[in-house]
This record gives sequence, C-alpha cells and structure tokens, in this order.
Amino acid sequence: MIKVFLNYAIEDQYMAERLYNDLKDAGVFLWHPDKDLLPGQNWKLEIKKAIKESTIFLALLSTKSILKRGFTQKELKTALDNLDEMPESDIFIIPVRIDDCKPIDSKLQYLQWVDLFPSYEEGLNKILRAIQAMEKY
Repeated sequence: MIKVFLNYAIEDQYMAERLYNDLKDAGVFLWHPDKDLLPGQNWKLEIKKAIKESTIFLALLSTKSILKRGFTQKELKTALDNLDEMPESDIFIIPVRIDDCKPIDSKLQYLQWVDLFPSYEEGLNKILRAIQAMEKY
C-alpha cells in the first residue's frame, strides 16, 4: 500500500488541506500530523517514523516555505536523507510548487516538480499519476 507524507509550512495550510482532501477522495492513504497524531504521542518521533515508512513524500513549496526555518525544513531534510538510501530511479520526494518559487536545496533542483498553479487540477493529476506509477512496483 502506498503511504504519502504531506510536508508543508503552516502558512500554506489552506493548500495542504485542499490537496489532502482531494488525494484522500482519490483513495490515497496520507499521513497528516493534525489527523494522525494521538494525544500524548512524541510528535517528533512519530513524524520521523511516518517519513521513514512513507512511499512518497510530497513537499509543498512556496515563496513562504522555502526560506522559513523550523520543523518543516527538518522534515524535508529527513526525507532527503532517506532519499540518499534509495535507488536513483525511485520516486520518493515530489516537490509540489504552489506558487512561482525556486527550490533552494540542490537535491530538489534535480527532481521533476509539479506545479499547482496556474492549473491546480493539472498538477493534482500529475501527482496521482506518480502515485499510480509507484503502485506498480
């Protein structure tokens, strides 16, 4: 079963919720801290575990998130570390641009990204195609 981790900055929560709901409606299993963490759980540990167990890591990128410091960047760095342990042909991190930002991390610059602008539906369909491709493995 494909497990998708959704990484985003709090400033981009609206777009993250929209994407979460649309992917969920399409039958995708997503891990989301606001929905999957239980009261009393060590959230840092559970998030790290969820990233490690994910098949796909969706990194929502925006002009606000790429320069922001904090746990969003830590999650992305954890995913990039996991990427180093995978064959180069595997799809793991999917950079998802929600505005016209330029990913800063050099590892992200070599990954094909998806734009949710100007056409959200077109971007969503590309994400679903990538998820379906991973289901074949």
